[in-house]
Amino acid sequence: MLPNTRYIARFALLATAAALLSPAQALNLSKIQGKGQLRIAFSTAQPPLISQDKTGAQGFVTELLANIGKEMNVNNVAWSKVGTPQSLLDGLQAGKYDAVFESQLPRPLGTDVSLSRPLVCDGGVILTKPGGPEYEEELEGQRIAVVTGSSYFFYVRNLPFKKKITVFADDNQALLAFLSGSVDAVVMNRYAALKIYMKAGPKKVQVGPLLWSEDINLVLKNTGDTRGITNTDVLGPISVILKKMRDDGRYAALSKKYFGQDVRCEIWR
Repeated sequence: MLPNTRYIARFALLATAAALLSPAQALNLSKIQGKGQLRIAFSTAQPPLISQDKTGAQGFVTELLANIGKEMNVNNVAWSKVGTPQSLLDGLQAGKYDAVFESQLPRPLGTDVSLSRPLVCDGGVILTKPGGPEYEEELEGQRIAVVTGSSYFFYVRNLPFKKKITVFADDNQALLAFLSGSVDAVVMNRYAALKIYMKAGPKKVQVGPLLWSEDINLVLKNTGDTRGITNTDVLGPISVILKKMRDDGRYAALSKKYFGQDVRCEIWR
């Protein structure tokens, strides 16, 4: 290759890299509105929070974001289910999706993504019979079921009082023990417990408030890719609309439709 040709090729490569890192390539609201579509991916199904069947993605968060999208003048929120949480981040960085929603993303996420305010909050709860324990201190002396090796097991094990812990291989076995009356309560995932609550009804089961809270956010690429500039152009309107839905009662109504109770984050109350 001639020297000038080599310099031209190197310049072209650098120009291409600069274009990829340019803020002009970053996702912004006008681009979403121009396409008429917001592409979101998820990996972990947590019905009725989010799941997918032959008709596509469905659940609380899909309806919530459909409502938010309409108020942003984006009528189509298109969902994709991806194999693993890590592949979500890889696809986001590659531009396959505009955003991801996922409770199992590896942490820390790094400085190249922006997070919305929490759409919902997850964590552990106490599933018991009506009138049973709701709060941590009320588990003293109780027979408690947990899944082996889970965060719920370690939480219950470390409670500073006497209790009887029975360990099971999975949620189904723990629930069978609860329904048979051999344990008083199950400490488990909030949305798994609420799924049971919606099927069984308030006369048979009770789901307490969060024992601890874990934010689940919408994740977008930063403006300017790796330069760490928060994508406020898209996240700003989402935050405003989310607050509006909280204040006018639409968030609570949607929550009760899917879960029988308001699942807004405690920090909102």
